[in-house]
Amino acid sequence: MFNRFRYSLLLALTVFIAWNATAQSAMPDYVFIGATKHYNVTLNPSSTYSWWIDRVLQVGVTSNSIDITWTTAAPNPHLIEVQEHPAEGCDGPKRSGEVYVSELPTLPEPFSECVKNLTSVRYNPATKTIDYDQPDYYTLNQGDTRLDLINFRDFGSPSCPMRIGWRIDFSPATDPSPPHNIITLPPLTGTGQPSSFGNPINLPGDGATYNNVGHTITYWIEDCEGKHIVELGTQTITIKPRPKIE
Repeated sequence: MFNRFRYSLLLALTVFIAWNATAQSAMPDYVFIGATKHYNVTLNPSSTYSWWIDRVLQVGVTSNSIDITWTTAAPNPHLIEVQEHPAEGCDGPKRSGEVYVSELPTLPEPFSECVKNLTSVRYNPATKTIDYDQPDYYTLNQGDTRLDLINFRDFGSPSCPMRIGWRIDFSPATDPSPPHNIITLPPLTGTGQPSSFGNPINLPGDGATYNNVGHTITYWIEDCEGKHIVELGTQTITIKPRPKIE
């Protein structure tokens, strides 16, 4: 599970709730459980302020800002309210906004597979050797959910839905064909669950030194504009070799 302090740092971005008449409101807000976020309204130095969360007064908070750690997910949004109390009297109206809180999705289990089966094996009587087609990779086909995040729920607005972002970083592998060069592939990046990626994903193995090859997949949640909302972490992908044929 995520370290709460690290997670809070990742999400401690300031949300300026523009509750004055001259600015556009930044509400509703969307956060994950464990997020600590900062909310504020324009400061009037001579005023004090009252804050409510779900209609419960936040005792002891009298400034124009508040830090809230969201710990409860619910199907309905939380209500956050603020009211200004000017020194000269005449309290201002309550301003309110909604905050949608969702549980963090969890990473899949570590992925481990053998390279694909041999497609054909032939005995060459002239050279007295075995010739074979050797695919030194494992193919993750579309629809295979083993690299998908678990319990992801899009709770963004209809106009700007949230989505999963991911990147596979491939480790170098040795080409089984002489002169056995090192093959390094560029990272592969996608959005949505990996199972819905448009093409099969080939995960390289090693048919020259016959060692495991470890790749990594990194996940995050982003908004419709590609802005990262939370980094979820990294999982391992291990591709094991077949026994050496001699």
